[in-house]
Amino acid sequence: MATPTIEWRNDIPYLSWVEGGKRWRRSLGKIEAGAAEKIRSAKEAELTHGVRILPRLPTVKQFLEPYLDWYAVEHPTTERHARGEMKLFIAKFGHRPIDTLRASEIERYKIDRIKEDGVAPETIGKEIRRLSAAFRRGVAWKEIDVNPLEGIKAPRGVRSVAVPFYTAADLKKLYKANASRAHLWQFLANTGLRRGEAVKAAKSDVVQYRDGRRLRIESFTAVNRTKSGKMREVPLNAAALKCLRKMGDRLFPVGKDTLTHWFAEDASAAKIGGNLHRLRHTFCAHLAMAGVSLRRIQLLAGHSDYKITERYAHLAPQGAESEVHKLRI
Repeated sequence: MATPTIEWRNDIPYLSWVEGGKRWRRSLGKIEAGAAEKIRSAKEAELTHGVRILPRLPTVKQFLEPYLDWYAVEHPTTERHARGEMKLFIAKFGHRPIDTLRASEIERYKIDRIKEDGVAPETIGKEIRRLSAAFRRGVAWKEIDVNPLEGIKAPRGVRSVAVPFYTAADLKKLYKANASRAHLWQFLANTGLRRGEAVKAAKSDVVQYRDGRRLRIESFTAVNRTKSGKMREVPLNAAALKCLRKMGDRLFPVGKDTLTHWFAEDASAAKIGGNLHRLRHTFCAHLAMAGVSLRRIQLLAGHSDYKITERYAHLAPQGAESEVHKLRI
């Protein structure tokens, strides 16, 4: 058996060892040499006697702070949001070894944030999803052994305020702001794709039927298919088909963050405010105003929960019937 060793890089100790015929390396965070040596000795004892010791390290803070530094480089446009959504969790649990966190504690944290701090369910939901993604990344990197938020449900809730969306006049300004990218925004407004779905969409996903063409959304991720975990097809109306002719094999030839940045530039130039996701709200809102049933909107948008779709109920006219092809946006 090879003895575990400590390697120092930029004042950060890394523990290296061989287990199961594979070589492993793990960052120990910003700790002193003495503490690093104790961990090395513990790992050696674990390998010798089969006693599981090391998974109690690193602490939440020791893992999340380097993770956020990595995130800042990979996703500069959303770094501020990520740090803000993890700040309170780190303040409360930062000193704790990751594998000592209990599900009941995190559920209590959710309840306290909502009831005592007055935070909206959607906000704490974003925090939980952000944290869970970070810990999943740590498991994939083999920096940690467990995701302490595994199985913790992120609340979504239903907003008590109207969902913001763009009017036809707003969209007209947006399309004029940058003619070279207008077809991207118009396609999203007429299909309701999520950002992650858009950057993975390709012309090969367009399927021809007797009643027209539809975009099949089968975007696989490392965990599941789409955000709702289901496949769906969105009919392409006249406006979407016109945009499609201007697109390459990969419909949106950039990554998620670049797409967000582009939209922010064009929305600012058009003086309409909002963000890229508002185009998805716009798709759902205009369908509701055209008389499309909420159930049909749920299927077209791929909402996992009908409560999400109900946010557009107040826009629906009484007794009207329509489909995506009635949109004129």
